[in-house]
Amino acid sequence: MSALPPAAYAALYAGFHTPLTALDCGERCAPYNEHGVPFCCDTRHAVPSAYQDEWEYLRLHSDLWHLWKGQAPHETEQLIAQSAPGQVLIECQGHRLCQRNFRAITCRSFPFFPYITRQGEFIGLSYYWEYEQRCWVISHLTTVTAQYRDEFMRAYEQIFAAHPEDKENFRYHASMMRRVFSRWKRPILLLHRHGGFYEVTPRSGEMRPLDPADLPKFGPYAIAAGLAFPDEE
Repeated sequence: MSALPPAAYAALYAGFHTPLTALDCGERCAPYNEHGVPFCCDTRHAVPSAYQDEWEYLRLHSDLWHLWKGQAPHETEQLIAQSAPGQVLIECQGHRLCQRNFRAITCRSFPFFPYITRQGEFIGLSYYWEYEQRCWVISHLTTVTAQYRDEFMRAYEQIFAAHPEDKENFRYHASMMRRVFSRWKRPILLLHRHGGFYEVTPRSGEMRPLDPADLPKFGPYAIAAGLAFPDEE
């Protein structure tokens, strides 16, 4: 297996540094978390992972991270067993102590993952659907900047060149998404690598352009959008 040397992560991070949106999305979702923490920064909801070589870089250059340990031994063992080979589960000191230059790739990419077609083509970004009800960005995809999208694509192309097995992992994840959304009879939402939003039909893979005004909202964000003061969403 090829790999990025730990030192290469400085350049990789520098090229994938643009915030998702011009807003602080963590401030938008935190009020909906009973713990008052952005969902993506709360390991009770999402546990970050890092490539082994990435972890070596973070361990040597920052005191932000430590290896994650769950509240219960069985929880730790279960999540570790589900982790991709060559990756470790990590936890930071908390969102208020974030060192943005040393955010892991999973932090920079959340809530998105590289969407790989059945044919193995990396065509854009889709999101981890289990966070639809929690993540503010998923209900506000139009706020994702073009620069972020471009940096996401370039970063994962570098990662796939170094970790080709990871592209297969995401290809499998996309196939699971197609299976789930086919059962739900729902299209998959895609941020295409060349811009624009698309609906992907899970069974056929057919793509149709989607008017941004028709992008759905979920959970509390759908309720907030219907209130008299939608700016509060």
